[in-house]
Amino acid sequence: MKRILTLLSIFALTACGGESTSTESVTAAPAPAAEAPAPQVPAMVEFVWHQKADGFTDEALQSHTEYWANVAREADWGLMVAAVMTPRFEADGFDFLWVMAWPTQEARDNAWADWAENHEPAWLELTQNTFTYSAEHAYGFAPSPGRQATAPNASGSSVVEFLFCEYNEGKGEADRKAFEAMHAAFMDGYEAEVGATSYWWTVMTPMFELPDQNTPDYMWTNFWATDAEREAGYAAYAEAEHAGKALEDATCQDPAPFDSRVIYLPSA
Repeated sequence: MKRILTLLSIFALTACGGESTSTESVTAAPAPAAEAPAPQVPAMVEFVWHQKADGFTDEALQSHTEYWANVAREADWGLMVAAVMTPRFEADGFDFLWVMAWPTQEARDNAWADWAENHEPAWLELTQNTFTYSAEHAYGFAPSPGRQATAPNASGSSVVEFLFCEYNEGKGEADRKAFEAMHAAFMDGYEAEVGATSYWWTVMTPMFELPDQNTPDYMWTNFWATDAEREAGYAAYAEAEHAGKALEDATCQDPAPFDSRVIYLPSA
């Protein structure tokens, strides 16, 4: 399982969107404040493996992602957000991930069909000296966001880590959700002491089966704006009473850390 588990990784990408505001003026007594709408949860977060070619540079990647974002925007695929995630470790099979959040499976399938028919040949020619990829290594996950950040990260860059987990015998989704409730309560108490943070998490369920190895039951994904927040959070978590429950409920691989950069938002 090591190859796939050292592989992947979004941003429950729901947190990348901006909040809407009202421009309607108040002419009478102020109405009760309406609750902010809950962020839309993607139906799928898709991770596509990419390999660097001999001519790869960060500048070339930046240029190509800008080109691709314009294509995605003009094609109007319904894409919610996209990012490039680069591992902080030597990964087996890829050098970076192209990550896309889709509102529906249909939107995803239509976009890939349009891409293959109208855009891929020009893209392959443009990027041939920079990087390569194969749709064979595109892995979809269904996200279930946990407690959202109280100080949302608007920088476009973040630290992301993935933990690939299998339930221990006799354990399952109900146990994981009980742990999440404990973790949310822990974060409430932690932030009461240190103030709001950018930390949030999502649990992603694989939408695929691996033919030659066990498929993980879920992928726990953590997000922070900075390494300093990550280190401080882990230091506090090490002392948390609920930390042991995670070990009882599931067996997880070591965290796989990535640097993430948003490359597409529909409103950008």
